[in-house]
Amino acid sequence: MICQYKLDDRIVYQYDMPVIHSNMYMILSGNEALIIDPHVSEEAFRMLEDQGIQRVTMILTHEHYDHISGVNAVRELITDCTVYGSDTCKQMVPIPDKNLSAYFMAIFIGRSDDEVQQAQELFGGQYSCEVDVGFTGRYELVWQGIQFELIETPGHSPGSICIVVKSDQKTYLFSGDSLVQGAKVITRLPSGDKAAYKNITKPILEAFPEGTIVFPGHGMESLIETLEIV
Repeated sequence: MICQYKLDDRIVYQYDMPVIHSNMYMILSGNEALIIDPHVSEEAFRMLEDQGIQRVTMILTHEHYDHISGVNAVRELITDCTVYGSDTCKQMVPIPDKNLSAYFMAIFIGRSDDEVQQAQELFGGQYSCEVDVGFTGRYELVWQGIQFELIETPGHSPGSICIVVKSDQKTYLFSGDSLVQGAKVITRLPSGDKAAYKNITKPILEAFPEGTIVFPGHGMESLIETLEIV
């Protein structure tokens, strides 16, 4: 699906992960692609092949399984890949207990039989992947002339980050699960930290100006003033 907002005149494609509805974002430029929070999407992978993509840059907003589950599949499809994430995310994504893939099916306790069956078909067992480039605090990444600022925003998870782009007098924010449409940030999962969110991440989010375009980890893109920062 094409998002309603473009980034520096480049189309932002959004792909919904079945059952759990996490967002993967993809931007193409020449023979390169940038992917945020990859999951397995045959539609997205066909586009990579059809467009002759030879190099992929991946950024992980945090270490949870539903936001990293496509890393290995993209690496298998395109050999020239580099994955970025916070140092904490880098430490946690190889460990199923830390990236929560070990507990993925627990999310579906009490759900309908159809949802449980879909999840079982989707989930391939405990999952592990690797981050190539980690950072602490803030990190600047220039891709195809676009400057991405990666900022640690702990709370939802220890390895959470937000990704900021300022272009054409607009501010774009890929928020992961640190800011999600129609819901308060979740800090009750293992390693979540309500105090870290309140003291570190909330002030960062509140500093973004009205008109900031938010591409969240779940739900549709929207303007920051329509979202609840609590």
